[in-house]
Amino acid sequence: MGDRPTLNHVAITMAPSVLDERGRSDVLAFYGDVFGWTEGDNTGESGNPLILYTGAFGQFVYLLPADPPLHAPALDHFGFQVGTLDELHAIVERAKSWLPRDERVRVIDVHARITAGPTHDYTTTSAYIGFVLPLMVELQHLEKKPRGNDAPSVVSS
Repeated sequence: MGDRPTLNHVAITMAPSVLDERGRSDVLAFYGDVFGWTEGDNTGESGNPLILYTGAFGQFVYLLPADPPLHAPALDHFGFQVGTLDELHAIVERAKSWLPRDERVRVIDVHARITAGPTHDYTTTSAYIGFVLPLMVELQHLEKKPRGNDAPSVVSS
């Protein structure tokens, strides 16, 4: 079997009023500050989408004004893996700094869960961050630790 496809974008329909000039500015400010996302070029795209580049080559979040927009349950999300626990905590702290400024920010704080495997234990540390989008963003740090060995290893993608 050859290489498997990789995820390159998530497309979400949003209420047009949320993606007006002020709404776009709010989205860009929050996701830029918290995650480092930048606005992508939407030249040639119909419907005036807001494209958010995540920083990884070919990876983006595509927000398209539409009526009706997507409505999702509170915990529906898409996820990003981070390389270190420090990175995860720093992103969560940046999101928390927005809480006093904007009631639309949602943060489900850092939580770790251990899953036992046949030869290794796996620790998934995660947090959820939401702002304006109908889907939250989950951050995950994955660690694989062999049983009987104190040297953890980070699971890479």
